[in-house]
Amino acid sequence: MPSFTKSYHHRPYPAISPSRPEIAAAAAGKNVVVTGGGTGIGKAIAIAFAQAGARSVAILGRRAERLQQTAAEMKSEAAAYGNSPIIITEVADLTQRDSVDAALQSIQTKITTEAGPTYLDVLVSNAGMAPKTGTVVGYDADIMMNTLGLNVLSAFNAVNAWVPLAPPGDKAVLLNVSTMMAHGTPVATNFAYSISKAANLKMIDYFAIENPTIHVVSFQPGIINTELGGEDRPVFVAPDTTELPGQFCVWLLTDEARFLKNKFLWANWDVEELVARKNEVVGTRALIWGVEGVLV
Repeated sequence: MPSFTKSYHHRPYPAISPSRPEIAAAAAGKNVVVTGGGTGIGKAIAIAFAQAGARSVAILGRRAERLQQTAAEMKSEAAAYGNSPIIITEVADLTQRDSVDAALQSIQTKITTEAGPTYLDVLVSNAGMAPKTGTVVGYDADIMMNTLGLNVLSAFNAVNAWVPLAPPGDKAVLLNVSTMMAHGTPVATNFAYSISKAANLKMIDYFAIENPTIHVVSFQPGIINTELGGEDRPVFVAPDTTELPGQFCVWLLTDEARFLKNKFLWANWDVEELVARKNEVVGTRALIWGVEGVLV
């Protein structure tokens, strides 16, 4: 795969480990919300934040039993790292604004102390779906529009529900789980998923410009075989593990990653090499999607 760094990872590695003091310090005291947190990549992200010692980690999803199973794993994994975060599960339909509002307000109520207001510091917008593949000509229009609706509306509802509960100043962080299909060369028969994630990514770009104090990063999590697409998606041998984007996501909270605000990254890229190229990333349009050769 093309890479911005010479090293390209398929598995977690020491620089993004939750046991690193810098990563533990970044997670400490943070209240984290992960949409689609019951399975797959969202589950791995939630576990990584629990391992790193976040104050609380809340996971949202449609299936209560999967959320409960993941919550038990989060508790066990956190304990192995000597941590005991508040773990919250909320059943919510991300396509329904009232449902998302109620879930996030419930989370805030559960973590609030008598010392004063408690904010939802980090939102990981991860919920989504991948439909059956097919060509533009002859594809089912209803499936295409439902995919657009879910992959855009779930993120739209999540950020709208989150912003009023986020910390003031420059403390709020939005991490958007995207895909290389949103910006890469088209792959035949995968158009419905790709256009929905491209629309999602452009919406998050607008959100970032409209909310300049919020730290926003979008990233490609890797090539991972999860339940995202349902039973009709083909099973393939995927090179990457869910733990890679999980731990990478927590690393994005560190001070050394602050220069990546409003950038698009791949979780596979080596973080130490990214830091070494900081001046290049900050001073140019590197890692910003657009038309090559055209500056707007």
